[in-house]
Amino acid sequence: MGKLLLTLIVVAAAVVGGGYFNRTQCLSDEGPRAAVLGYVTAMKDKRFEDAYQFVTATMTDGKPVAEWAGLQRKMFEMGGVAIGEIDVRSPHRELKNSFMCAATAKVPNVLHAGDVLNNQGSTEFEVYNVVLEGGAWKIDSQETLFDEPMIHRWFPNDKIPDLKGTADQPATEKK
Repeated sequence: MGKLLLTLIVVAAAVVGGGYFNRTQCLSDEGPRAAVLGYVTAMKDKRFEDAYQFVTATMTDGKPVAEWAGLQRKMFEMGGVAIGEIDVRSPHRELKNSFMCAATAKVPNVLHAGDVLNNQGSTEFEVYNVVLEGGAWKIDSQETLFDEPMIHRWFPNDKIPDLKGTADQPATEKK
């Protein structure tokens, strides 16, 4: 009876210890951040075929790489899209249970970009939904935040820049 009790205690300690280790590892996993950084950097450099590897079929509407990359290239050219500074933040992972993280993460990013309609550039606050698919982290969706409370929720220490005016319209000020 004593050996059985000792064995059960050792097994329980191993399970709890292993679960704690797994939880700690998954909460500090930089894989979701690396996926977003890889994607945004490839898009910035207009390497659309490379960006494709970081997204799910949801993000590509199920299109094959050549077709999706061609559409992205046309959109960037026609829109005069230029991505400047990127600031991908640490991922936020949910817990599946007490010991394991879910196979999803949210990754905040601050992006500075411009296009033909916004030649002065703007600061965009984005949140990427990243999933573990086939052993690799991939972006499943992206949301650009406009609502101040949501921006402050994901970017609590960031200042929301004032809107810049154009030649036809004066700038508005944030109060």
